[in-house]
Amino acid sequence: MTEQALIVAGHGSHRNPDSSAPVHETVERVRERGTCSEVLPAFWKEGLSFRNALHTVNADEAIVVPLFVSEGYFVEQVLPREFGLGERDRNRDRDDSLTVRYADPIGTHPAMTDVIAARARRLLDGPADDVALAVVGHGTERNPNSADAIYDHVEALRDESDFAEVGAVFMDESPYVEDVREHFDADEIAVVPLFIADGFHTQDEIPELLGLTDDPETGYSVPATVGDRRIWYAPAVGTDPLVADVVLERAAEAGANVERSAEAAASADRSRPVESDAAETFLDWVENAPEAPGTDASSAVADTSGAVTDASDTRLWGELAITSTNDGNYDLRHREDRETAVGDLAGREVADLRETVRYADDGRYRPFSGERTLPQGWVLTDLDREGLLCALSIVYPASVEHWAAERTGNFDPVDFRAVADRQTGIYECVSDCSREEVARTVEACCGNCAKRRTWDAGEKSGEGERDGAIPCREPCSFLVAAAREFHQHESDGDRQASAEPTDEQPREEDASVPRGDLTDPANVYRVRYRRTGRPKRRP
Repeated sequence: MTEQALIVAGHGSHRNPDSSAPVHETVERVRERGTCSEVLPAFWKEGLSFRNALHTVNADEAIVVPLFVSEGYFVEQVLPREFGLGERDRNRDRDDSLTVRYADPIGTHPAMTDVIAARARRLLDGPADDVALAVVGHGTERNPNSADAIYDHVEALRDESDFAEVGAVFMDESPYVEDVREHFDADEIAVVPLFIADGFHTQDEIPELLGLTDDPETGYSVPATVGDRRIWYAPAVGTDPLVADVVLERAAEAGANVERSAEAAASADRSRPVESDAAETFLDWVENAPEAPGTDASSAVADTSGAVTDASDTRLWGELAITSTNDGNYDLRHREDRETAVGDLAGREVADLRETVRYADDGRYRPFSGERTLPQGWVLTDLDREGLLCALSIVYPASVEHWAAERTGNFDPVDFRAVADRQTGIYECVSDCSREEVARTVEACCGNCAKRRTWDAGEKSGEGERDGAIPCREPCSFLVAAAREFHQHESDGDRQASAEPTDEQPREEDASVPRGDLTDPANVYRVRYRRTGRPKRRP
């Protein structure tokens, strides 16, 4: 039987830590079904990136299911491009014999109509026949497909559901969300946003447009009385558990065998986090860490307190320290915590790690995985081989595969210009960045990354033996976003204006500004970028 990997593709965010949650939750639910040998998430704005996801696949086939609402720009252009598919070519054999199949987005599937209805009914404290249902979409005049999916579901709900009225409202086109009470006659209105994640739109903008009063501590009430109506406001549809069923429907349409036998499902290693050959090469490297001079093998372990001494059997991996233990397992912690006793560190499980490493010690969301802000004070102990690989794939996605490929001579770095030239939409202007702008952007952003650039002519490749030398195969999405922002808003004229601090162009970083909010002049990376353009003072 052909082994199949299912890739659930989402947007992700450099600013909003909740953006990727529906993808991860859906992946876990699909894994529990045992329908594919591997199920993994991939993102446009986070790791694991679309470009790197296929490098981690062990299976013979990969089915990509977009966790998007409509057939819009991302589904029609970005995902096919980043997964190496033509816009019309949704089935293609790669050179390494991995077959990639591309499914339609979940948001246009007829089954999403039932998800919307179920979402609304869970809100209510009574029958729906006296309640109006408003389905909220983003809407945009630039792409009519964005609204088409909303209207299709509305029509189906009118025919199939028991709601008194059903209609569509939008944020950026008519009929508008703020006019929702004018479009329905019912005294009660259930409002369901057809969005994938609960972020700024669903948690701030839409409630405000609906007139919901937001308490700083408790948030808005559900239901809430607005004028002469009672409003029931639901979370984003993409967070609903039923979305996993829709993902499997889309996967089946693209060729996934979702009706696998119970025996095949039970034997499938659905959580394999790292490509098999790369995993073996990496684990062999970890287990053969050199001993410190003047020590014997019996001393090359953590001491009795659990602290890791210089004599221990330890490898450094980015900001991590991996220690082989006497029983053949591994401990994992921040490299700066090597001399801290295990009892003085917070014990973590692999399942907790993603949430642990999402935020720096100052509480701010980490916008890219390599950022040198990995929090300290935690430890994972007694990890088996699979547990260690899973943990590493969470902290540094695709890092083991790229490291192993570099060691075997199969690594193919992609330089900045090649990445810039493939950008479209609002990022197309990145290809206009001057050599100086690129160099300054790299200095501002990559200077705070634990990975080693292999795509920069100024960096040497082939250093895979060095501890902690995680290779960066190509400019990440955060660097591309930074290049766009700096190119558009930190021009030569702006740079002159920033010589003296103002409210608009502060000289120093504001620690309250999210690290991923590149639009704020007080963002740490924008401040660093401006500093790179200042003349160097003579000693």
